[in-house]
Amino acid sequence: MALHAHYPLIAFVGERLFVYRTEFVDPPSWAAALGSFGFTLLTAAELLSSLEDADTSALSKAEWRQIKHWQPATLGAAIFNSWD
Repeated sequence: MALHAHYPLIAFVGERLFVYRTEFVDPPSWAAALGSFGFTLLTAAELLSSLEDADTSALSKAEWRQIKHWQPATLGAAIFNSWD
């Protein structure tokens, strides 16, 4: 399980890494209970979707600099990274 450092977002992965690219899996059935605590469970399909298809209008200039430098291809790679 990967937790976002600043937002109540949860992704599920096979093993803990410093950088995630394509390692995302769908939440297990037991994880639905986390939603009642305010967490958003992200599916593998959402996390593996193209960053170009995501609404990125809320990103700051600093975040865009990081994206341009690290070039994450997926939404999950941009959200769950070790470079910010």
